[in-house]
Amino acid sequence: MIIVDATIVNVAIPQIIKDLGITSTDAQWVQDVYTLVFAALLLVAGRVADRTGRRLVFLIGIVIFVAGSVSAALAGSGTALIASRVGQGIGGAMILPTSLSLLNAEFRGRERGIAFAVWGSTIGGTAALGPLLGGWLTTSFSWRWAFGINVPIGLAVVAGMLLLVPESRGSQSERGNDVASAGASIAALNARPATAAAGRDAESAFSIATRWAAFSAAGFLGLGLIASLSLGPSRRQPADPEGEAAGSQRSRGGEPAAGE
Repeated sequence: MIIVDATIVNVAIPQIIKDLGITSTDAQWVQDVYTLVFAALLLVAGRVADRTGRRLVFLIGIVIFVAGSVSAALAGSGTALIASRVGQGIGGAMILPTSLSLLNAEFRGRERGIAFAVWGSTIGGTAALGPLLGGWLTTSFSWRWAFGINVPIGLAVVAGMLLLVPESRGSQSERGNDVASAGASIAALNARPATAAAGRDAESAFSIATRWAAFSAAGFLGLGLIASLSLGPSRRQPADPEGEAAGSQRSRGGEPAAGE
């Protein structure tokens, strides 16, 4: 679902331009913003999932992704469609790393290798399926169904997760803050205005920069809230005070009292 949406829009773009009357700049944003947001937030989303619960983050990602798909299918303007694609990117970034973590937590030994092989082959197959599915939906129905198709798939995935997949979290030692990775993700996300505006006239460049600034402000506000709630300082497991006292007495050559 999330990989298909990275390629399914490519073949629907001509019809989207015709129906919504968007410019070439808007069309580029419709194609690229999903992948950019998706790639920029992968590391942060994976860390949040390890701390708060992988199944929980996966389900939240599905809800956000499906909501973005519904919004995209109902979009009446280029700006609304681009904003919906941002939502899809956020949801997709929560789904992909969490799905791999869930496989790693649930399977062991030979079964884990088989599960990873199935996961990888599915990712590759759906990347190739995207243009075919998008072309069929666009020509036979409407480009809006390229997004609407995610709704029944998302509902089926949510039902399967709730029924079949238990919750899991990373170990205490794996829950430290990954400030460098989060910073790299944010830097990659903010590099987009410069590359998109390059070679364009002043008006187009200003439009790109202001639009991205608005999306970035909203996205970083949400990211800050997530970080404040989920990426706080890790707490060490409390040590056994009785064991430490006994070890301290032995190191001094003392013996615990008989009544202890």
